[in-house]
Formats: sequence, C-alpha cells, structure tokens
Amino acid sequence: MKKPFLSLFSLLITMHSFAQVELSSDSAINLVNWNNYIEMYGGGQGEITPTLITVMLSGEINLNTTDLLSKISLKGSLLNSDSTHIKYLIPFPTYDSSYVYFLTRNIYKNNSNKYQYRVTLNAKTIITPWSSIDKFSNVQGSGFLGGYKTSWGNFITVELREKDNDSVISSSSISWKEIKPVVASIFTLKNLNDFITLLKRPRDKSLKLSPIPKKLSFPFSQNSIIFYLSADIYKKEAVEYQLIKNQKIYREWAPNDFDNNFILLKELPPGKYILKIRYRAQRQNVSDYDFEIEPQWQQTTIFKIIMGSLIAALFGFIILLFRAKNQKQKLKETQLNNDRLKLNLQSLRSQLNPHFIFNALSSIQALINKKKTSSANEYLTSFSSLLRENLKYNDREMVPLNIEIKILETYIRLEQLRFHFNYTITVSKELNIISIEIPTLLLQPLIENAVKHGISAMQEKGEIKIELYSHEKNLYASVSDNGSGFDTSEGTKGYGLKLTKERIELLNNKSTNQQICLSIKSDKNFGTNFLLTFENWL
Repeated sequence: MKKPFLSLFSLLITMHSFAQVELSSDSAINLVNWNNYIEMYGGGQGEITPTLITVMLSGEINLNTTDLLSKISLKGSLLNSDSTHIKYLIPFPTYDSSYVYFLTRNIYKNNSNKYQYRVTLNAKTIITPWSSIDKFSNVQGSGFLGGYKTSWGNFITVELREKDNDSVISSSSISWKEIKPVVASIFTLKNLNDFITLLKRPRDKSLKLSPIPKKLSFPFSQNSIIFYLSADIYKKEAVEYQLIKNQKIYREWAPNDFDNNFILLKELPPGKYILKIRYRAQRQNVSDYDFEIEPQWQQTTIFKIIMGSLIAALFGFIILLFRAKNQKQKLKETQLNNDRLKLNLQSLRSQLNPHFIFNALSSIQALINKKKTSSANEYLTSFSSLLRENLKYNDREMVPLNIEIKILETYIRLEQLRFHFNYTITVSKELNIISIEIPTLLLQPLIENAVKHGISAMQEKGEIKIELYSHEKNLYASVSDNGSGFDTSEGTKGYGLKLTKERIELLNNKSTNQQICLSIKSDKNFGTNFLLTFENWL
C-alpha cells in the first residue's frame, strides 16, 4: 500500500556511527521536503493495530520492482519468523542513497511503554537492540524510530513487538540496490508509428518490443534515433546521458531532453558512437550502447556509378585535401595526447617517486630485521594497496571524491607508519562524495609536500589536517600542517608542487566554466596551508 506523504514534521534524532549504517541527524530531518516521500505499511493495517510505517523517497523513476527483489533465507539470521511456513525475507528495494525513515501507527506517548523496536543490518548485525520508543513526530503524535541509510548491496530491517513478547507484530526491510539504465527497444523513422503507439499505451502488454541487435548500424536516412528505456521516468533530470563520437565527446553529461523514458538523438552526422546513460541517483553506474551512422555517400551504389565518372578527378582532389587536413588534425591531437600523457607520467612520478619507494622498502626491511612482523605486514599491505590504487586510477582524469579520499588515506597511513605524525580528515556532511568528481591524485602532492617539508622531523608532534567542504557552488579542499613553513615569495617547495600547478593550468585551459585555484599560506610559527578551490563544481 502506497500513498503520498504530505505532512511536514520536526523530529528529534540522535546521531550514531556504525560501520555500514548512517543515521539521520536533527538538522537533516528539518530540511527534508516530505512532499517527495511516500509511505508503506508493514504488518497489520487495522484501525487500532500497531503498525510500522516506512517512509522513503518516491524517486524520479519507476523500475520493475520484481527484478530488484531479493529473496533472503531467514535460516541462521537474527530475525524471528513466527510462522513456520515463512522461510524467506524479501526486502523492498530502493535505488536512492537518501535516508529511509521509520514511524509507527497507533503508538503514541500514552501507550509507547508497551512496545519495543529493533534495527538490524543484513539480518546479522544489530544496529539498535530492542529499545523503547521515546521519540515522536507531530504527525498525530506517532512514534519515530529514526532515519537510516546504508551502502549498496545491504539491507536494513526494523521490527516492532510488545514488551516481554518475542512475537513480532510488524516489520519492514529496505534493500539499497545498485541499478543501471536498460534500453528496452530502439526506434527510427522506419518504425516511428510503433513508438507513437507505445507512448499512447505504455502499459499495454500486447505491444511487443523489437529486440536490440548485437550490432547497431543505421543508414544516414535513419540518423534520428530513439532509445526507449525500460523504466518509467517522471522527470527529465532523472536520466543523464553523454554521447561519444569517434572516441571524442560529442555531447557532455547533461540531463535528458524529455520528461519521459526515451532519449532522442536527432539528425546525427555519420560516425561511430557510444551512448552512455546513467540515473542521477546513481551516477557511478553507467550503461554503454555502441552504434554507427553510415556515411551518406555510401548509401547507394547507383549514386557512385552515375556521379563517379563525372567528378572522379574533383573527388580525388577533395579526398587529398581532406586527408591532408585530417592528417594535420591527427598530428595535432597526437601531440596534445602526448603532452597530456607526459604530464600524467610526471604527476605519477611526483606522487610515487623512486626515493619514496626506496624509503618504503627500507622501512619494511628494518621492521623485518627487528622481528616486528606485524608492523612489517601492515606497512607492506598499505604500500601495495597504494601502488594498486594509483595504477588503477592513473589513466583516469576524474574520479569520485570518495575514491580520492580512500587513496589519500592509504597514502597518509603509510607515511604515518614512518614518521608517526597525527592526521585528521574532515568531510562536510552536505557533500555527496559518491557523485562529486575531481581530478585524480590532485591532492596527493600537497600532502606529500606537507609531510616531506613540514612535519617529517617532528614525529608525534607533527599534525596534518585535511578538510573538504563547500560554499554555494564551490568545492574546497584544505591541507594544513604545523611544520616550520617556508617563504612563499621564493617559489614553491618541491617538484611535485610545481607539477601540480602545471596540471591545474592544463585543466583550466580545457574548461572556461569550471576553474581550479591553488593558494598557499605559510608561516614559520603556524605552518603551511594549501587551499584548492574548485569553482562552479557543485
């Protein structure tokens, strides 16, 4: 049962920290627009029966729920099945990373002492043990059990029971599912009438969609193509797509042009294309579809026979000019790619130079010689992880912010094992570190500089602070140390810092809208601060 959740309310929530679960905070709950949420009832739905109410974001798309349902065995789980015939749990899926909230129906302050609730993760880990209901919404005074979210592939279960009674009277399970857009069918002018019929009767099961061939190739006369998605789309902003033509970006990532479940690619020139599609709710999951628009002059043999003899010489001359121009363009592109590759290689050498690798291996050897096997294994594990992550993402220009943080933390822990300094990484709660992307390994040289030239000799007294936050449309990354500082008028300290400035300049030349700025403040009494400003990044 579903119905719109229209009431605004203010709730008191305590912030907790778990390995895989996040709980909503007081400030967050007050910012929620409840008009975008829906209710679902779990368990009994009588007029006086206590019932769980699950409140989740309605979303911008409607998927086939059957395909997302996961049948999970209750054998060996923490969940209590009262009926012997109930052997499985089927969590309801959500594809959005937002919080899911749980309330109670028919439980108020005057009768809440009769009931308890429990929250579990994956039916194996207790997040909240059986507890009394002591928080209430101002929606008819109903009980409030908190807002929860977890990582993809996990599920949360909330159970309701009477005190001193093991029988569960109501329960609800929500599973966080990863999804990719799926193209159900493709239409051109040739079968446009079928597409129009489908729009008029989208839920008519008698309409059979043509299967998508393995190789998509269209004549130039059919160069307007409609990709029909299997999901119901409610907002054009829900779907984003990018178009690659001949290995170059033809259309940047942007929302769809229509409030519906199709993408129209109109009047495409000849070439080989890759259509990349993603949902805004899960930008990390991208679907790729390859296709080709055949050149116009290849459409018919008759045209070439009739016209070939008349314009052979002129056509040959045009081909020579085209090849010369194309060759010049390819040489220019090759040179640009070579320059970019050289800069990337220099950046990598700045991040993991032979001197650092030698010191790392020497440290491992020293620990082994001292028979500190555990510390040596820890150091070696972190070192290999850092090498693996750097090699994995070295050829990518942009990575999600959560990946960049993971690589940085691995590098810092490795340096910490050598120099025994302290560090903190603070990420503002308002940042969606999964969807925000930044240039890969841009922060690492700044941290390396702080360690090498700032606090390496200070040991336990050394401290590095990394802060990620936002203001309006800008993203900020701050790296500070309490070292001896340096004179910024004499130029930057370290080769890696110089390469970072060159890389920022190259990135700024590629985009006029989004710019990156690096500022440096240093004082012998207060240390050094590097501040990266990503303008118009959010």
